[in-house]
Amino acid sequence: MRKEKRKKKNDALFEGVVDHVNKRYCFIESEKLKNDIKVYSKNMNGAIHRDKVLFIISENHNYNNEGRIIKILERVRNSFVGKIEDSGDFAFFVPDHKNIFTDFFIKKNTNKKYKENLKVIAKVTNWRTKGKPEAVIIKNLGQSGSNETEINSIMYEYGLAKNFPNDVMLEIDNLKSKIDKKEIDKRKDIRNYETFTIDPADAKDFDDALSIKDKNNGFYNIGIHIADVSHFFTEKTMINKEAEKRATSVYLVDRTIPMLPDKLSNYLCSLRPKTDRLTFSVMFDINLNAKIKNIWIGKTIIHSEQRFTYEEAQKIIENGESKFANGLKILNSIAKKIRNKRFEEGSFNFKTKEMKFLLDDNQKPIKVYQKIQRDSHKMIEEYMLLANKIVAKKVQKIKKIKDPFVFRIHEKPKAEKLVELKNYIKQFGYTINTDERSLSNSLNNLMKKIKGTPEENSIEKFTIRSMSKAKYTTKNEPHFGLSFKNYTHFTSPIRRFPDIMVHRLLSNYLDGKDSGNDRYFELLCKHSTKMEINAAKAERESIKFKQVEYMNNFINQDFEGIISGITEWGIFVELIETQCEGLIKLSSLDDYYEFDYKNVQIVGKKSKNKFELGQKIKVKVIETNLNKRTIDLELL
Repeated sequence: MRKEKRKKKNDALFEGVVDHVNKRYCFIESEKLKNDIKVYSKNMNGAIHRDKVLFIISENHNYNNEGRIIKILERVRNSFVGKIEDSGDFAFFVPDHKNIFTDFFIKKNTNKKYKENLKVIAKVTNWRTKGKPEAVIIKNLGQSGSNETEINSIMYEYGLAKNFPNDVMLEIDNLKSKIDKKEIDKRKDIRNYETFTIDPADAKDFDDALSIKDKNNGFYNIGIHIADVSHFFTEKTMINKEAEKRATSVYLVDRTIPMLPDKLSNYLCSLRPKTDRLTFSVMFDINLNAKIKNIWIGKTIIHSEQRFTYEEAQKIIENGESKFANGLKILNSIAKKIRNKRFEEGSFNFKTKEMKFLLDDNQKPIKVYQKIQRDSHKMIEEYMLLANKIVAKKVQKIKKIKDPFVFRIHEKPKAEKLVELKNYIKQFGYTINTDERSLSNSLNNLMKKIKGTPEENSIEKFTIRSMSKAKYTTKNEPHFGLSFKNYTHFTSPIRRFPDIMVHRLLSNYLDGKDSGNDRYFELLCKHSTKMEINAAKAERESIKFKQVEYMNNFINQDFEGIISGITEWGIFVELIETQCEGLIKLSSLDDYYEFDYKNVQIVGKKSKNKFELGQKIKVKVIETNLNKRTIDLELL
């Protein structure tokens, strides 16, 4: 730990977290300050990205608020993934993390020689008060650039466990595959209902199914059936302990890191076709105008007749060539009514782009494409949202005030974020009404106006960043983005631990039982939110890796792109053809450019050329870096 730098008696001390955005400086985020504080590298006192620090604001700071780090309160980590550079008598470790701008000194025996391009895990043994930190190599990950090495690096970086502990697997081996008749007798038997699943083509864990039955009175009985995962293990098992810890499945580009072992996630719990399965169901009568009555929630046993991919279901909806055609068309028609009503009541209609890769046998990307959301996707999404809403509303009615429950909430955006958004879209000629009652409709209208424009993607990204993050909590608050007063996660217990908690609590309340300690559930809510964010970061990192790997095939080739971000050090550009994002360094431009904070643009000092968000430009790919997951571009 470094020694504290001297400070004046009256300097106010603040705690914050380092965001090391550039080699020359970092920003510090502090809950007690409205704006982030800029700290130049010489004043960082050895802190690295995400360290918790004690700092002061400099006496002669400019309008950007400059500061100085006095003390490192907490190191975010001590071990890192990176490459070894061997220099004979000693070696250096260079971290992969693009926000860490120091390398580490590695002591070694004179006759020890590290292979070139070797990726390893290094642990810091001495942060040192002067010079580079000292570290030792604790694990060899393999040759840099290979798919297995890079994906394993991402998994280590985000603490994702590849295998399950032995005590978990012993419990898994003892799970019975056959459904006991006594268990069937306790449940509503709907094995004779027209039931099917609709999932991605490569899915193995089918955790939801739909059923439909014509009541011949203008109403249809629709069932939303969710795998009864909590039936197979209790809170006291090692399986549960591991699921709590993982909290979510993680979907990297080339693999899934499941929350539950394969026997549970892909076999016992998975709602496979032509097989009896235990489920927790939400059933109701509904007409073609989406009027709902006679809601029932409880344990069931189903028998899925068919497993559809989204593409197969879409063809049937469009062409009607299946014995399930009538049911699918009715389900889709009703889902559209539910969806339209949801938007009318204030739900946001954000269409975030989801990028997919076509990989060859060696896991190399040979094509990048955007996932298109069709009616079959929207239909399933709508029924899952509805089931989650119905369950949350039901629990609110039947549980006692003191009884805990797990809600999925989305807080209103902060006022300052809405001001930033308003200023941002103003440069494109748009505006929004930030009044609480009008905000949702105003945002939806904005999304309609920008559709098909060059600035569509950048405005949509900025709007999403302006919103608060959804989270799990035991305190019921509205879901702002969906415009639901009551909402939870009930529909994906194979891949999300909060859904398992919801199943258990719901089951207790339906049976009139107590549900234990509120503090236990609140702690797990916070942990689940944290792990969800961690999983999203890992998933994004694997996508970046594949994007960089793919763009390595296009060195020195020209592309059209749209400016997606502007900083003091460069212009981020999203390539229209491949949807990959690269960086033009300001130092590579033929003029000195100044960053205009207010208008988020850069202006050439001599040429007066301006570059702003949403602007179309032509670029050339000049370099890719797999270790840093970066694509360097040149302005044409």
